[in-house]
Amino acid sequence: MMNKHWMKVFAVAVVLGLPMLLASHFGRAAGDAHHGEGLPTMFWLQVVNFVIYLGAIIFFARGPIREMFKGRYEGFFSAVKRAEAAKAEAELKRKDIQDRLAKLEATRDESIQKARNDAAALRNQIVEEARSLSAKLKADAERTAQLEVERAKYELREELLAQSVQMSKRILTDKMQEQDQKRLQSEFVDKIQVVSQ
Repeated sequence: MMNKHWMKVFAVAVVLGLPMLLASHFGRAAGDAHHGEGLPTMFWLQVVNFVIYLGAIIFFARGPIREMFKGRYEGFFSAVKRAEAAKAEAELKRKDIQDRLAKLEATRDESIQKARNDAAALRNQIVEEARSLSAKLKADAERTAQLEVERAKYELREELLAQSVQMSKRILTDKMQEQDQKRLQSEFVDKIQVVSQ
């Protein structure tokens, strides 16, 4: 590998040095032979020198230059492909966003109406629940009042009964007459009937 490198360096030195040697040799010879016509010979020597340099450059640099341009072409082509893919992806995203916006616009009125209907249904449900609770509370209050009335009647009966028993005891103890006893008994019966109604 190292020998090939030195061989190339040697070949480049020979190719680059040969035109200089030829130019100096032919230039001197042309100058000695023709003083007045040295310009055209020098011109042709420079053309030959240029062609040799150009040939050497093309010969030695064509591979790297070709690789450089090939790499640049592939890089450019790859960049173009990536740009086209990015553009296509951006177009798809843009279309998707536009479709979503159109769908939102189309369903906006429907969504507003649905929200209004849901709010109305919720309001009706709350009102119905409030009515139901109010009716239940009213029924509970009436039941409680009825129980209180019944309890008051029961307590009144108990109290009347207790008083009647006490009064009976007192009368019996005082040895009441039979007429008084009948009268008291009839009064007691009347009072109990009034209370039980």
